[in-house]
Amino acid sequence: MSGVGFGIIGSGYMGRTYAACLTRHVPDGRLVSIWGGKRAPALAEEFGVQADASLEALLARPDIDAVVITSPHTAHRAQAEAAAAAGKHVYIEKPMAVTLADCDAILAACSAANVKLTVNFVTRFRHAPLAIKRLIDEGAIGDVRMIEMKGTWTSFLLEDVVDETTGRVIIPRKDWAFDPAEGSQFLDWGVHETDALRWLTGSEAVRVYAQYTTYGTPPPVDLSAQVQVTMANGVLAQIQMTYEAPEPGIVPNDWTRVIGSKGIAEADHYGKVRLGDANGWRVADEQVAFDFLGDYLDPNRLAGFAAQVQDLAEAIRDDRDPVVTGADGRAAVAIVDAADRSAASHQAVTLPAPGAGG
Repeated sequence: MSGVGFGIIGSGYMGRTYAACLTRHVPDGRLVSIWGGKRAPALAEEFGVQADASLEALLARPDIDAVVITSPHTAHRAQAEAAAAAGKHVYIEKPMAVTLADCDAILAACSAANVKLTVNFVTRFRHAPLAIKRLIDEGAIGDVRMIEMKGTWTSFLLEDVVDETTGRVIIPRKDWAFDPAEGSQFLDWGVHETDALRWLTGSEAVRVYAQYTTYGTPPPVDLSAQVQVTMANGVLAQIQMTYEAPEPGIVPNDWTRVIGSKGIAEADHYGKVRLGDANGWRVADEQVAFDFLGDYLDPNRLAGFAAQVQDLAEAIRDDRDPVVTGADGRAAVAIVDAADRSAASHQAVTLPAPGAGG
């Protein structure tokens, strides 16, 4: 059969996301099999593929060339190492892993097996953030000086998302993510932003100061964060995260502003991209709207994920590096690791200078 054969590990929200991508929106990829989680048989039936009985069975299949790992964070290392040992290329849902040691082990396993490795950073493939990156690269705002990023939600991760008409659970409560072993809440979401900082600035983080807290919302984990990052090229960045915003919430809830030397670009990641300069503000681009809670298989939502899976398929076919590499995945975790340590110590954390290793 033509195209890269993919197996999916995990059958939750993101497992179903990638199943839809591979069966509908990835020209050079095809879904072969699914394993992992109690919903795997139903998910495989929904998309007309097989459900394997074990990870070993899935990895032994000759018709699978690559795997998409969508399991809880703590499972990523062992599953990626097993996939690499079986000669399968690896796509890991963010974050790459919980610790830098686990990231290094995954990198070593994939290098030793000579397989491709990528980590989901859909921000790099989504329409609105891509428009901001294009404005920066074209010089529309001059030299980048400061960046603001915000992710603000009410409580959707703390309870099931239910269809009000049918009563069907659309997105189950993500209980496993509140286990401290799975990493901080800033790791779970903020790793997208720490990668985007590197992508938008073309630079590496050298200093991080963070404060985490919760305002009493169960479960007892830090659901709010303020993180300040200094990049090697002098760009100053601030990232704000909260899952405790009051109703009616803040719109847009996933937003980036880049302040340059001669202009400003800002984007609702699910809406308009605006450019401001001496001539005033204007809409420079716009993401087609979608309801990621009510219909998370909307093609407009899936487009970014599908584009990254397609990129891996092309990288395998053309024997090149994926757009997002394993080194990118590790670098994003390194910034979060620094934020975690800063929040715990109440001190700024200095990262190794670019090129210094570590």
